[in-house]
Amino acid sequence: MSATVTNDAFLVKGLGLDTKVITDPLVDKHEKWSGEKMVLIPSLISPDLTREEIIANFAPANDKRKYGRVGLTPSFRIAAEWVAKGAVLADKESIYQFVEDLKSGIVDRTIVFANRYDGVDLPDRACRILILDSKPYSETLADRWIESSRIGSEVTAIKVARTIEQGLGRSVRGEKDYSVVILTGPDLIKMIRTKKSRGYFSTQTQTQIEIGLEIADLAKEEIEKDGNAAKAFTGLIQQCVGREEGWKEFYSERMSKMSPPARDSRALELFAAEHTAEVHFQQGQPEKAVQTLQRLVDEHIHEESEKGWYLQEMARYKHLTDKTGSNELQIVAHQKNRFLFKPRHGMTITKISAVGHKRIESMIRWIQEFDNATELLLEVEDILGRLRFGVASDAFEAALDELGRALGFETQRPDKEWKQGPDNLWALRDNQYLLFECKNQVDKTRKEINKDETGQMNNSCAWFKKHYGDSPVKNLMIIWTRTVGAAGGFNDQVEIVTEPCLSRLSKNSRGFFEELRTADLADISKSALQKNLEAYKLTVEDLLVNYSEKPKQM
Repeated sequence: MSATVTNDAFLVKGLGLDTKVITDPLVDKHEKWSGEKMVLIPSLISPDLTREEIIANFAPANDKRKYGRVGLTPSFRIAAEWVAKGAVLADKESIYQFVEDLKSGIVDRTIVFANRYDGVDLPDRACRILILDSKPYSETLADRWIESSRIGSEVTAIKVARTIEQGLGRSVRGEKDYSVVILTGPDLIKMIRTKKSRGYFSTQTQTQIEIGLEIADLAKEEIEKDGNAAKAFTGLIQQCVGREEGWKEFYSERMSKMSPPARDSRALELFAAEHTAEVHFQQGQPEKAVQTLQRLVDEHIHEESEKGWYLQEMARYKHLTDKTGSNELQIVAHQKNRFLFKPRHGMTITKISAVGHKRIESMIRWIQEFDNATELLLEVEDILGRLRFGVASDAFEAALDELGRALGFETQRPDKEWKQGPDNLWALRDNQYLLFECKNQVDKTRKEINKDETGQMNNSCAWFKKHYGDSPVKNLMIIWTRTVGAAGGFNDQVEIVTEPCLSRLSKNSRGFFEELRTADLADISKSALQKNLEAYKLTVEDLLVNYSEKPKQM
C-alpha cells in the first residue's frame, strides 16, 4: 500500500477510514529502517555544484558504467535539459523497456523520467545513483489548480512531501539495497531543507537528510583544503557505491538511533471533517455540510487564505439551495484568498499603493520571517530559480510577485487575482508603479512581438488607467525579443525586459541578499540595507531605468 497511497487524505477522504488507523498503525518494533540511502544536496556542499553542473556531469552516456543512473523530473520541459546533455527520455512508449534494460544490466545511458514518481522499481545495479531534479507537482489540472490556490497550505505541502518520498524510494527496493540520491533544483532544496517543510517528511527520510548534511560538512572541509568541489562530491558518492565500511557503519549507527515518528493528527482532522462534510452533501444535506466546515474553520483554521478555501467549499455546498447565499460566501472567500474563483456578482477590486509605505521596514519584516540566513537564502534561490525564461507562466509570475515583496514593495497579480488586468503589478513609491506583462514562455527563436501580444499589453495598460487613473506607471513586457511585428503596436509607452535584463535583475537581487549570509536577522541595520540597495542597483530609480530596453518596430 505504501507504494500506491501517497497521501493520507485518500485513506480518510477516499476510503472513509478512522484517523486512528493512520495515527496508530501496526508496526514491526524490530524494524526501524530498510535499505540504505546517501541523500546529498550538492548546492549546500558548494556553490559550484549547481543544478546545471549536476546535469552536465550525470546526463552523458558512459559505456564503462557498472550500475544505472536515473533522473526524475517533474516535467518534459525539465527533462529536455537532460536530453540536451546526453540523457535518454523514457516516454510512455519506451518507459518499461528502459526499466527492463536497466534491470538486465544495460546501464551505459542515463535514463530520465518525466513526472513518474511511482510504479518504477529500480533495484540493485539498475540504479545506484538517482537524481531528483526540481520539486514535483500534481499531474491533474484539478490538483494543480488546488496547489496554486492553496499556497502555503499544510495539506498541499504534505501531498508534495509524499510524492518526493516516493521518488526517493525508486532506487532502494529492499533491505540490502543501497543508492546515492542527489537532490537539485532550488524549489526542491527549499522543500527539503527548511525546518517547517522538512517536518512533513517521514522520520526515516528526515534522518537520511540529516545524515547527508553531516557528511556534506566533511566535504566542505575537504574543499577548503584543495578547492576542488567536484572531487569532494565524487568522493562522497564513492563511499556509498564503493561500499566503504566507515560509511556503512556510520549510516547504520545513525539510523538505529532514529526516534519514533511523532504523530501529528491535525491534518488528519482536516481530512476527516472534509470527508464528513462531503458525505452530508452527497446525502442531500448541504446545510449540515456547511455547518461541519464552519466548525472546522472556527476550531482549527487560522490562516486567512485557508479560511477562504473552506468558505469556497461552503459556497459550493450552498449553491444548490441558496444561490444568493452561496455568492455572498464566495465574495468573502475571494477577499481572504484572491487566487480562488471570483464571485458571480459583487467583487470589488482592491488597489495597492505605496503611499505611507516604508520600503526598508517592509524588507526587514520579510527577512525576519526566516529563522536564519540559510533559510532566507534558500527562499531567494527558489524565487530566482523560477524567474527564468522557459519556466511555466504561473510559476514565473508567482516568483516575480514574491521578488517584489522581498524587495519591500506592495505587489499584486491582477490577472490571477481578479481575472483581468496585467500579470504583475508593483507599487514602488507614492503612486509610482511597475506594470508587467509576462511572455517568458514565448519560443526564443521567434523574432518579433506579435499583434496578439501587443494587444494584451494595450488591454493591461487600459485596465491600469481605469483603476489607477493618471498615476505614474512604467509598462514592461517580459519577452525574448524587443522587435515589434509590423501588424502589432503599443498604444502607450512600453519597454521590454529581455533575457539579459532579467538575468541582471536576478544577479543583483541574489547579490543583495547574499550580503546577509552572516548577518543576525533579528538585528538588521536599516542604513546597511539602504547602502546595499544602492550598491546592487535596486533602488526605485535603478528599477525604473536599468532593467529594460526600448522596443523597436519592424
